[in-house]
Amino acid sequence: MKKLFSMDPVYHILKLLQEQEEPEFRQTGMDERDFAVALKHIVDAGYTDSSGSGLTQAGLDYINGYERRIRDSRN
Repeated sequence: MKKLFSMDPVYHILKLLQEQEEPEFRQTGMDERDFAVALKHIVDAGYTDSSGSGLTQAGLDYINGYERRIRDSRN
């Protein structure tokens, strides 16, 4: 699973949000600037709810779509 995280920082942060609600950049292996850019993209794209503490359907769809593409590429 770690390989998936290194491929897409948005996916990695969304998975952390889904599992524990409040990721920190140190958990991702990214530097602080890259983390901030990915997090801004997540917020701007509407992948989190208005409070920022939960995922919207779009965020869940992003996770599911990414995982599906990885599975499909292995088959």
